[in-house]
Amino acid sequence: MTFAIVDDLSVESLQSSYHNGTATPSDVVGSVYTRISDYPDQAIWITLIPKSDALTRARRLESQYPDPSSRPSLYGIPFSVKDSIDIADLPTTLACPSYAYTATSTAPVVQRLLAAGGILIGKANLDQFATGLNGTRSPYGIPRCVHDHEYISGGSSSGSVVSVAAGLVSFTVSTDTAGSTRVPAALNGVVGLKPTLGTISTVGLVPACKTADCVCVIAPTIDSTLKAYEVMHGYDEDDVYARDPQQLAILANQPALLSRSGASAENTYALPPQELVDSVLSPEYASVYGRFLSRLRLESTFKLANEFDYSPFAAANAMLYGSSIVAQRIVAFKDYIDSHGYEKLHPVTDDIFRASDGFSAVQAYQDIFELAKYRRLAAKQFSSSIGVENGGPDCGIDVLIVPSTATHPTVDEMLDDPIDLNKQLGSFTHFVNLLDLCAVAVPLKAHWTSKNGKKMPFSVTLISLPGRDGDLLELGRMIMEMRVD
Repeated sequence: MTFAIVDDLSVESLQSSYHNGTATPSDVVGSVYTRISDYPDQAIWITLIPKSDALTRARRLESQYPDPSSRPSLYGIPFSVKDSIDIADLPTTLACPSYAYTATSTAPVVQRLLAAGGILIGKANLDQFATGLNGTRSPYGIPRCVHDHEYISGGSSSGSVVSVAAGLVSFTVSTDTAGSTRVPAALNGVVGLKPTLGTISTVGLVPACKTADCVCVIAPTIDSTLKAYEVMHGYDEDDVYARDPQQLAILANQPALLSRSGASAENTYALPPQELVDSVLSPEYASVYGRFLSRLRLESTFKLANEFDYSPFAAANAMLYGSSIVAQRIVAFKDYIDSHGYEKLHPVTDDIFRASDGFSAVQAYQDIFELAKYRRLAAKQFSSSIGVENGGPDCGIDVLIVPSTATHPTVDEMLDDPIDLNKQLGSFTHFVNLLDLCAVAVPLKAHWTSKNGKKMPFSVTLISLPGRDGDLLELGRMIMEMRVD
């Protein structure tokens, strides 16, 4: 069977093509599987849905929704799912064959996407047990950066991000505990949304760190990210960490940052201390980041804060690997470790799990109290929309802007230094989940050059209080439109 060639898989482009009748879901599925077979990186997938099954799904949608005006919001949109999230009758592996099991039910977030007309293409590779920010810790292979295959893809959502950045799907369902969506999105030049904790169900996600885990979206554009997020988010009473409907309503009713003082409102931003930036950014990244800051100072819609205290963010960032918080990994996989020990793990995962054990209950409570203090101190750095609305002082920042990551190693460099380089990748990511903030990583119109002469992306991450997901995406859109180079 011959299918029309579909070049642009962004959600907004496919919706336009479907509405105009220039493409069908079957055309899109045909194009997707041709691209997958032609793409040289075969480490993207752990489980690929058979093409015949995806075509059956596409034809069923075409038959069920002949009228464009009655189609669900993600009609015919192909997507992938990180293989730490359950889908009924498919294996959930977490990139560990000895851990793998066949799921008996589908995670609610995936159910929502399927109910909205999405077409599942496959389950994507990841750093084993979602432990790592680099993408090299999987027995199923090492996904590579789409811009230069000698460089890492980033992780732990490694296969997920490559499936998007290579144009094989329209978006992916990823996860983020310490930067596992934002770092790979940055390294491949796409958008990575780490939404407010408790707004997307984590039921059916095998936890890495249950109190900080977040189901996320990676997509090529802001609009594609928004369209996926609008379907994915919502209250799930079975999720013990879900924000309740009243909390969600309060967050949804916050005045939007961009409309707070009219269309020309200034958004007050802060930056990490220059001495921290200088200590962790690679020379290539430092050059692009400097050019970005010069351009940002010229933007009338952004104003640099006069006062800002980064210390609670830095302190929380250090806690992820330097405190008992990491022991949640042992809790999540205790049954597996009791049965199998550490011997069948990836060698780096083995080292990390062993280092995560042995914390006392006293230490755990001390860390809980310490993190609560940092969370309160960090929140005080942001402006209070409630205070502004009630005539209170308009103080604090609207958004914290940081480099999404600090460097972009080659695969060989990462394999030679798997621990310290991984920590460097998370220099500006770990604190976001721990401090209950939302964030979006966005690529700039700026590049650096790889050792092979390839143009490589650079990204910044916008961070704000919970519930500001939509605001950050719109601010991210503005930043993506800036001409930096």
